[in-house]
Amino acid sequence: MPDPEMTFSAPLFPYDRWGSIEALGQAARGADELGYHALSLPDHVIMTLRKDVPPVSTVWYDNFVLSAHLAALTRRLRFLFNVLVVPYRPPLVLAKLISTLDVVSGGRLIVGVGAGWLKGEFRVLGLPFEERGAMTDEYLRAMKVLWTEEEPRFEGRYTSFSKIAFEPRCVQKPHVPLWIGGSGRGPLRRVVELGDGWTPMVGTPEELRRQGDWIREQLAARGRDPASLTFAFGLSFGPPDPERDLARSHAAHATPSGRKPPTSPQEVIDRASVYRELGFRHLTVSFGWETPADYLKQLEWFAAHVMPAFR
Repeated sequence: MPDPEMTFSAPLFPYDRWGSIEALGQAARGADELGYHALSLPDHVIMTLRKDVPPVSTVWYDNFVLSAHLAALTRRLRFLFNVLVVPYRPPLVLAKLISTLDVVSGGRLIVGVGAGWLKGEFRVLGLPFEERGAMTDEYLRAMKVLWTEEEPRFEGRYTSFSKIAFEPRCVQKPHVPLWIGGSGRGPLRRVVELGDGWTPMVGTPEELRRQGDWIREQLAARGRDPASLTFAFGLSFGPPDPERDLARSHAAHATPSGRKPPTSPQEVIDRASVYRELGFRHLTVSFGWETPADYLKQLEWFAAHVMPAFR
């Protein structure tokens, strides 16, 4: 049997290069017309500043508002939060934002989720950084209750509710796909217990194979079909982008790929094929660009020279 089709998303990061909402809208329409599966949106509320460390960009839109706007301009394109920092928003509010966006977009939302990493941001938001993993697990469980039960009831350490009505629910059933971000012990456990997909940030093929095999074994042991999960990863091509590399530097504890980004169409196809062989069925492409026109040219190049090989 032929391999399943791979899908691709394009990142909007860094936001501060766009210059206007109109330019972002043009990019979204372009990605939609070129056949991309999704736009990928990272998540920060604010960016803390330090004299000795440059910020990971300073422009951060609210992704729910931005995605709702872009959804109105597109037809098929999905919106992938990669990743949404779960502890930043109370679970009742976050569940309502997610389900409402799924409704207004016509079921075009994918929510990658993570516990967060920027300690200063947690401090400014008044949240306990050391408890972010436990908060993420509990919030995800609470939101699933809100999305799936007629009379939602939940008792937890960080949130509790009962005797409430919660509408609207997600268009996608039983709820929006939750792709768990990260590759440490906590995220891998979270994939097995709570995830509909897995989206690690970094890793060599050997690491990804080992981690993927562990996830599949654990899922099978729990009676879950491993094929029901979507494995997603990032695919960089072309010259390096300093801001893109800085944004990934917080994952320096994980082993980088150690390979230069491919440049020619065949090199990019070969690299993507490695990830497909490892079981990844969705790739978020990233590339260097300076202006919105550069960005669209890169989208067109990838759509013309690489995407047809995976259909």
